Amino acid sequence: MKVLLINNGKGWSGGQEHLKDLALELRENGVEVQFLVRQDTVNETRYAELGFKVHLMPYKHGLNMVRTFPWLVSMLRSERFDIVSINREHDLALTVLAYRAAFPFKRHGKLMMSYHLPTERNQFLLSAVDAIVNISVHVQDKLVNSNPAARGKSHILYYGIKLPEPPPEEKFDNDRPGRYLTGRRFPVIGMVGEFWKNQIEMVEMLPLLMKEFPGITLAFIGNDSARPLVEPLVVRAKELGVEENVLFTGLVPRDRIYDMFHDLDLSVTTHRNEGLGIVHLESLAAGTPVVGYNEGGYVDIFKGEDVGIMVDGTTPDFAAAVIGLLKDDARRFAMGREGYELIRERYSLQAMGRSYLQFYKKLLGA
Repeated sequence: MKVLLINNGKGWSGGQEHLKDLALELRENGVEVQFLVRQDTVNETRYAELGFKVHLMPYKHGLNMVRTFPWLVSMLRSERFDIVSINREHDLALTVLAYRAAFPFKRHGKLMMSYHLPTERNQFLLSAVDAIVNISVHVQDKLVNSNPAARGKSHILYYGIKLPEPPPEEKFDNDRPGRYLTGRRFPVIGMVGEFWKNQIEMVEMLPLLMKEFPGITLAFIGNDSARPLVEPLVVRAKELGVEENVLFTGLVPRDRIYDMFHDLDLSVTTHRNEGLGIVHLESLAAGTPVVGYNEGGYVDIFKGEDVGIMVDGTTPDFAAAVIGLLKDDARRFAMGREGYELIRERYSLQAMGRSYLQFYKKLLGA
């Protein structure tokens, strides 16, 4: 089987990381994987360094597309992929038109579209693909609400992560030493992600949490270089007099993610429109339960599982859920152990690779 993964994004984020992991797992299962990425971006070198063949899209607009389009048609025709997977909605129209031009009479292989983020925009030419993959029920529902024709072609396939070793016994001790967030003692809660995900609600929740835990630390974990997004959090923390309880870690290196989650007593998120959230899988893999609102794609992970709390309500209800878990060591630690087992059984890289390979085979009629 020969698969092309298309992502012409400029940078490297969770979507690109997912495609890297998927490609490696597919290759382990005997699939030939190639990439089509935007020229002069980090994607070119990172995928090539892993030994994948990389096609470079001279991503131009206007009259330059006159040269780009025939190049893409020629590449598709010569490579003759079994599966062509589009992973950004901005690449949908160009790829569909080039695919039709490459095979005007009899198609070779199947064309599919993958959605990693919720969108309610009308997707031009979506009806031309053979299948649609969504990473959660939330993402699927948003899509089909605006594109009803997508419903019959839509499927859900979940992310997977590299499974670490089981959490050590010291994880389930409130007095454990910090590995990454050194100098902060129980309780430490953390929210991971870019700073447009409603972190302000967590800041405004702190006074409620501090009534029960005056020394609580709220860690915001992620690249805080976008100061226009970060400064309102800093200002609000000072207004509320909680600035000493707020910690900005900056970007955490990939090889320290596990240590960072090990240090957290709870992961929290007040973002209500998440696609799925690899960070929540990583938190559970480290034995750290999650508290979030009962909205968004990550609900799929927690539905029917006792590995976190999905809150129905508003800020006081969320604060009550956090306080309740921090006071109940036995329940919190049991959730942590169950969280690791859930990842091992359902969200490992191997499980993801198998599910995608089975989907591709079914799509091809094999």
